[in-house]
Amino acid sequence: MSSVSVGAAMRASFTFLRVAWTRAWGILLALVALSAVVRAVSRSRPDLVGLTLLADVVIFVLATAATGACYRIGLGPDHSGDPEFQVGPAGFTWGGLEWRIMGANIIVGVIFGVLALFALFVWAIAFGVSAASQGVDVKGLQAAAGSAAQVQAFLHIMESPVGVVSALVAIPCLVGLALLWGKLALFTIAAADTRSFNFGAAWFLTRGALAALILTTIAIIVAEVLAGAVGGLFGASLSVALRQGPQGGGFWGAVVGGTLSTAINTPLFAGLQTFVYRTQRGDAGVAQAFA
Repeated sequence: MSSVSVGAAMRASFTFLRVAWTRAWGILLALVALSAVVRAVSRSRPDLVGLTLLADVVIFVLATAATGACYRIGLGPDHSGDPEFQVGPAGFTWGGLEWRIMGANIIVGVIFGVLALFALFVWAIAFGVSAASQGVDVKGLQAAAGSAAQVQAFLHIMESPVGVVSALVAIPCLVGLALLWGKLALFTIAAADTRSFNFGAAWFLTRGALAALILTTIAIIVAEVLAGAVGGLFGASLSVALRQGPQGGGFWGAVVGGTLSTAINTPLFAGLQTFVYRTQRGDAGVAQAFA
């Protein structure tokens, strides 16, 4: 098992974006369209919480189907003649492979979520104890969540010795979570491919690929942020054209920006997982999935 270079993983991931949208454009378009509608409704009608929660469940199913289509594209060359790994029309397919993806993602989400909450709990304790021992006033943090007053109060506190203590706790926690993500990154695609939930095998396949998995994930997140920013600018311009003012600019910016981020998220991550997984197994013809 050889190491996977960061550059190769990034190239494969971003190349797969075109491949996925070419062969699975239907399911990806359905996912993006519903996500855009949900964002628009949640911002314009925040009272419809129940409806948006139901829509989120549908989005999760669509995202699973979109991931399945991407995996079928990437893994298909290894399963010639197996109908379970054939891509349906425009990517619309649901079968055992998608059920395995859903189950594996739930398992990974629970594991990562629990450990992330534990890390947050540890950081919160360190933050609170440090603030209390330093006599720092934290009442400003009681302002509305995400408000300018709350952000300003938090930054002011972080400029004190409390910030140093918080960083000393937060940095190892973040590094640990990043390593955990890297070690779990191939579990879902391995489950989809092998029809089994084998943590040991998926964990072993990340040897020599952790840097590629983590750094390419960071590159994907940056790409999503940039796509969101571009979409936000376009949305603001659309608001000006519609003469809706700053409030309309915020609405359209969030909707368009979030939609662009959704459009690239699934293909980029699926491309990364497919490339690293097949490379680590030494599969022949890996390049076929990215051509």
